[in-house]
Amino acid sequence: MTSHQTPLVFIYDRCATQDTRELERRLKACAEYVSTYGWGFGGWWRDSGDYALTNDRRPAFDTLLRTMQAVGDCPRVCLVYDWDRLSRDVQARDLMTRHVLLLGAWVETCDGEKRTPSGKHRQVGRLTSGPVSP
Repeated sequence: MTSHQTPLVFIYDRCATQDTRELERRLKACAEYVSTYGWGFGGWWRDSGDYALTNDRRPAFDTLLRTMQAVGDCPRVCLVYDWDRLSRDVQARDLMTRHVLLLGAWVETCDGEKRTPSGKHRQVGRLTSGPVSP
């Protein structure tokens, strides 16, 4: 993987309710984030209903991981609106993040927080001009 390649972004969310207004707002924010940085778009994945509430069965997230793996050796990012979009349970969130990192990809939020395979983690509040490279 070379650092000059444009990252390919895979957007993930979960929504347990039938009212999708908040989901649509979050997904729009993710799309704007991707557009702002000129990144490539790899697709949208969303777990809904009961799957959005469990931490042990997320079919859409599993498909996202398989798709990220199939893309090959280009910079890949799993973009979420915020960390709660993975899970509100910290241990489950860390496990889901680890699955992405093991693919050589990273997880980033629309606030610019990120976790990379190299162990870098950027918190909100740092003065930066945009996402840092993994």
